[in-house]
Amino acid sequence: MWKCKKCGEENEDSFDSCESCGVNRDGTESGIEDIAKSNSPLDYTSTAGTSRMIASLVSFLGWVIVAISVLILLFSLVGSLKENSGLALMGLFPSLAGIISGLLLVMSGQLTRALVDTADNTGQMLAIMKTKREMKLLSAKNV
Repeated sequence: MWKCKKCGEENEDSFDSCESCGVNRDGTESGIEDIAKSNSPLDYTSTAGTSRMIASLVSFLGWVIVAISVLILLFSLVGSLKENSGLALMGLFPSLAGIISGLLLVMSGQLTRALVDTADNTGQMLAIMKTKREMKLLSAKNV
């Protein structure tokens, strides 16, 4: 929390200008152009690039595991038809387990990616709302 030098209003640390009178944190007057420049939602940068990359890697590894497991399943089925023995079906259960675990990895990677994207979009929406609120306060002060 910080206290406004002009009106004494207590403001959140996330605000660059006073919620009550619109004065900057350092006590100087701010114009609408300054607020628009400093809090432009177009300048929003994501802080979750590493999380997004890891989620994509997990999802990719899941698809690789699914592909390898499907190949093992196909070779196992073709081998059982040619040899007509139960030993060739030994790859059936591990390949099905691989397919299921690979799909679970894909699902967890996609869910993580969705959560990261939601957090980024929420941050951008908050930046837009903050800019609009500060512009409204400043225009009300100038009236």
